[in-house]
Amino acid sequence: MGFFHQIRERIKLILWDYIDGVQRTFRLLSLFVSLVTMGVIIYFYGFSQTIPTTIFCSTIIHCSLIFYVVKYLAMTLFNIHSIKYIRQHWLEGIVITFITAWFFATYVFHFDVLESLFEQDQVTGFNHVALLFVQIYFFLLIIAEFSTIGQMLGKFKVGPGGLLIGSFLILISIGTLLLLLPEMTPKGISFIDAVFTATSASCITGLSTLDISTDFTFKGQFIILLLIQLGGINIVCLATFFTSFYKGGNLRYQSIIKEMLSTNLQSSRRLTQEIIFYTFSIEFIGFIALLAYFHTNNMYSSNMGDNVFLSAFHAISSFNNAGFSIVNNGMQSEIFKHNYYLQTFTMLLAFLGGIGFLTIHDVLNAPKARGNKHFWSRLQIQTKIVLKLSCLLILIGALLFFILEFNNVSSGQTLVERIYCSLFASISSRSVGFNIIDIGSLNTSTLIVIIILMLIGTAAGSTGGGIKLSTFYILFKSAWATIKGKQQVTIYNRAIPFELVDKAYVVLLFTLGLLLSASIIVSISDPQFTFLEILFEVASSCGTVGLSMGITPYLSVVGKFTLIVVMYVGRITVLTLAISIARRAFNRYSLAKTNLNI
Repeated sequence: MGFFHQIRERIKLILWDYIDGVQRTFRLLSLFVSLVTMGVIIYFYGFSQTIPTTIFCSTIIHCSLIFYVVKYLAMTLFNIHSIKYIRQHWLEGIVITFITAWFFATYVFHFDVLESLFEQDQVTGFNHVALLFVQIYFFLLIIAEFSTIGQMLGKFKVGPGGLLIGSFLILISIGTLLLLLPEMTPKGISFIDAVFTATSASCITGLSTLDISTDFTFKGQFIILLLIQLGGINIVCLATFFTSFYKGGNLRYQSIIKEMLSTNLQSSRRLTQEIIFYTFSIEFIGFIALLAYFHTNNMYSSNMGDNVFLSAFHAISSFNNAGFSIVNNGMQSEIFKHNYYLQTFTMLLAFLGGIGFLTIHDVLNAPKARGNKHFWSRLQIQTKIVLKLSCLLILIGALLFFILEFNNVSSGQTLVERIYCSLFASISSRSVGFNIIDIGSLNTSTLIVIIILMLIGTAAGSTGGGIKLSTFYILFKSAWATIKGKQQVTIYNRAIPFELVDKAYVVLLFTLGLLLSASIIVSISDPQFTFLEILFEVASSCGTVGLSMGITPYLSVVGKFTLIVVMYVGRITVLTLAISIARRAFNRYSLAKTNLNI
């Protein structure tokens, strides 16, 4: 090893003057290669191909992968601390190893690993999906290395709230353009339907004007899956993105992460990494559980590739509280409707996604972080509120559904079926949007209960929507303190700052204003529907839930566009308010007080 070390050091001494130039050149070439290759991939998947165009696209993709291998080796060699570079870029090293092994197995030993796992007609598709994932990873990696882009955005004085709002607009716009490509749908898609589907997937809502199972091809469904995943963890991706993006503004953007995740500055970056780990770990466990069932029972397909994609899609959609399904009739199909195993895992994934990343983090880390206290005493106040209120709302919602629908949709069911149906409806109403019963056949009283649950939503920092559990709890405690004549709003012997109470009322007022305004607009554009049907669809959009009484596909262009705006605002409003904390305005004076009659 000493001999090779000496050779490497001598090479570095010879090439010392060229190190910066080589690194800069490779970074510029990486951006160019990534843009060209992503364009080729979009062309390859989005349009029908002939044999010459297929060969051309395949050649470009393979050449780009070879370039990435050469670039990684060169960057390692032309780095002052090569071992440190390898440790810092360990994930890139794993991907490079995968690419190298795949090239040798395929072109040297003529053995295709994927062919041994999947049927022949599925091999090509999975090869392209693997290449696509690799390309997306490297494309994001290269962009993250260019701090000059962050400095350029800084010149426009775009605030963090504006960047976060813009990120969803960019995601929706890219998703819309991709869904408009010919190969994404078997019969084509209108512009308004493409925007609606991209918005619903990016904002993890679940409402759709089309049937995802039949009106989109595998490629279109894959794009929807990517939009769901990116939309679900967008807050984390952006936080990590900005932290590595701004060399001169790391502290500024880490402070934003601190406000968004309610943590200290030192642990914010580590916490974002843990959140990403939790997300993919939970989704992977759900994927394995679903795949084992589907493959063993052959309920969906006898093809392994179909079962893999269904399991991945359903696990990601459930955890991110998206409510999309690639099965015809969704959860009302025979595959899910009376299957307690699948329903249980769906509810569990939705519950974990709904309680939020911070709650999961605190539950997993509390035993080792806070001594020998009782487990419940080790948890943070936020975690206690989320867990207690989540369970309470699930039980209250299930109980009300059980009673109100006893002689309606639950009529004729066994006791176990009624309990599962009630629990599933209660959990689904708070954000996930799956339904195993016909929403349009529910009683008016049940619909009102569901609307309330949809507006309350899930925990802050979760994949769900609504005004959030903490907001609802603060409003309730504030009202109770006012009734009892208390000077302070208290929770677990702690006083809540009045600025948080004010923000909670602002969120509630804004949400109700958005709900009523949108309902009035849709009632004018689509007078053929009842106000309750319109109110339900708007509330589902505002809470990013996805439950529907079946009127969404039949709305006018104005009605669909209104729901698009509501879904978008419902997704980013609370996040924008959280980021706005970093832009407080401090007044050094106070005005005289006055009293008003209430």
